[in-house]
Amino acid sequence: MKATRLLGILFNKATDTFPVSPSLTDILVSLTEALRANSKETKFKLYLLQAIGEIMIFIAGRTPDNSLVPGFTYQLIVRCLKDGDDTALNHAACKIIENLLLVADKQADKLATSDVAVALWNIASTVGNNEHIRASAVAALCHMGLSYLDIVQSVFDKVNIKGDIFQTTSSKVLQYNTTLLAILAKRTKNRTMFIQDILPKMNVLYENTNILTRAKAYTLTYVLLSTYSESLFTLSDTKLFQAIERDVRRTSADPDENDLLHESLNRLTALLSSHVNRILGTYIYICKTKRINRRFSKNIPDELLTSTEQTRKTSSAKDAFKKWLPSFRLISIIIGNHCIRSRVVTLMSIKKLFKLFSNIKLIAELNTELIKGPSSLTEIISYVSQTLDAFVRARDLLSLFSEILLTDLLPLCSQLLVSSNVDEFSLCALCILNELLTELKLTDCVLPSHVQRDIKQELHQTFLSIICDRHILREEPIALLSLRFIQTIWTLIDHTSTPFSIQSQSNLISNLFTLIMQNKDKSTGTFMQGIASCLTTLSEQREIIQTMIEQGLVSIQLQLIQDQLASSSTDRSVMNILLELLSLLDRDLTYVLDVVKRALQVKKTGAGDSDLPSIAEKLLQVHKPLVTLVGPMINLLPNEDPSIAKIALHNLSLLTQLIGSEGKAILSKNHIHILSSILRTSDTTKQKLLLRAIKRLISGDKRSLDVARSNTNNELTQALQQLKKSAASEADAGLISHIDDLLHLLM
Repeated sequence: MKATRLLGILFNKATDTFPVSPSLTDILVSLTEALRANSKETKFKLYLLQAIGEIMIFIAGRTPDNSLVPGFTYQLIVRCLKDGDDTALNHAACKIIENLLLVADKQADKLATSDVAVALWNIASTVGNNEHIRASAVAALCHMGLSYLDIVQSVFDKVNIKGDIFQTTSSKVLQYNTTLLAILAKRTKNRTMFIQDILPKMNVLYENTNILTRAKAYTLTYVLLSTYSESLFTLSDTKLFQAIERDVRRTSADPDENDLLHESLNRLTALLSSHVNRILGTYIYICKTKRINRRFSKNIPDELLTSTEQTRKTSSAKDAFKKWLPSFRLISIIIGNHCIRSRVVTLMSIKKLFKLFSNIKLIAELNTELIKGPSSLTEIISYVSQTLDAFVRARDLLSLFSEILLTDLLPLCSQLLVSSNVDEFSLCALCILNELLTELKLTDCVLPSHVQRDIKQELHQTFLSIICDRHILREEPIALLSLRFIQTIWTLIDHTSTPFSIQSQSNLISNLFTLIMQNKDKSTGTFMQGIASCLTTLSEQREIIQTMIEQGLVSIQLQLIQDQLASSSTDRSVMNILLELLSLLDRDLTYVLDVVKRALQVKKTGAGDSDLPSIAEKLLQVHKPLVTLVGPMINLLPNEDPSIAKIALHNLSLLTQLIGSEGKAILSKNHIHILSSILRTSDTTKQKLLLRAIKRLISGDKRSLDVARSNTNNELTQALQQLKKSAASEADAGLISHIDDLLHLLM
């Protein structure tokens, strides 16, 4: 027994100088006879088989002549392989076959049979077997598959390989199984097995913690995609793309493992890129062919068709689009993944995507019955819209392909907005344009400066009028996206160099006010906040303020402010809307005050525009209804939001300067209480504004003066006296003068 073991070790360690002679055949005959004769001594049989294996491998590594090995030796190895009672012998036989196939194919000719392949698979697929035995069996099958693929293939065409082939705790077994599947995938006739049984279970490989296992998984994926292009759609339902995203950013401590992983990733992503280009090109061609155009065109009116023919026509179109769905979902996933898209997306694929969407738009407009309600076509439109939106959000892609924004993307958006009667296309275009504007607003915008300038100019000159005229009065969310676009482009454009025509301004304001009237039942919420915010932004231009006033701004903002104040909602959006409306009111009143001051200057000096006094008089007359806001402005002074309190005070000051009380009993006991409290807690600047406002109110109407005098415990008088003492200690003569004037009225 010891001599047999020693013999195996000697041949394992033998150098190239050890001669290969016919005597080795005699040794193999003796060892084979001994193995056959000792059927019960398990350990001795194992040593004998190992020694036989070492000698066979020694011979195989030095000569192609396989006549030195007796035929019955091969037979005995196969018998040991099939011995179901002795796993040690099974393991030794597997290792002999594995090493012979690895060292020299010729020496393994007699072992490369279907019988052996079946025996190896039985060992590998028996879960109860030792993981080392299973690894050796699968490794032997892998080596056999490389040189004798037909034999292995014939076996696997008969057996049923399922996804549980990946259910093992051994990394080696998993790696060999993956390699075996990659070898088989190239020539197997059983496409269904791979696409339905293997692919859906590959998440086990993608999520494996072993780097080599994941590298092999990517290699298997590459082989499957190369062999069965349709498998790409099944893979989109797995965790392949999440795994790629993770491994692209990961670096292994072992440089060899790292190189292997990234090499397999590069190979796979390059193939994905070619698939994306092929898919896009194919569908562009399909959309353009006369056959498809005839299928989807309306050359034959539906009224000339029977009901059966109409149903068949629509059904045929729906079936065609249903087949397209997986492709578009896949492209959406790829471009939406920020780690994958930089490796997969090319300039050609982006241009093809734009072109394809243009063709889909034409088909949808010719076949409106296909987009009524949920359908495959509406899903395709949704996927392409998401893809384009993801492209515009992808700053890396914008930086790489900035030039095509002007040449390809904006013309596509123009088509979608101008000629489309399909809401989905308008939504897509508006989302894209708003995302572009978001990028242009950034201080670190990735687009070159000349591209930024040209895009802003194009958006202002071409798209602003289209959106104002065609889309702002449509239903939500189109109207809301239109408002966002108008507001953003208005802040980005230099209006001195690129003015907006008077007619266009008038149309814009008219449409905005019409939109408010159409949605007067939506006084709160995101939509109304969008309208208020847009109006406030537009009011930064004096010319726009004048246009707003001419088209009824006073009544509009009066109604909107009253609606917000009457709302019982505690939602923050109500406060945001109110703040926007107060800002708009502030700009309106500031504009009127400026006109009034200039008109007074003309009257005083006699120089300037002679029409200005009459213009100022008309403005004051138009704004008289706003006197009803004086009380609400006082009520807002103690608001817990400092922004609202501050702008309410400023509006109160402007209202009392321009309109006063208009002979109306404005002040109430509660107003006097609020004013007294605010006077005690405000700084000097705010105190002076309040004192002037109070003076104008109580001097303009006797009823308000009586309320101020008869207030509980003379609250206002006491507050003024305390304030006078504080002002005297600080020697603030201006403040003391204002207080004295007011006290004189109250006493």
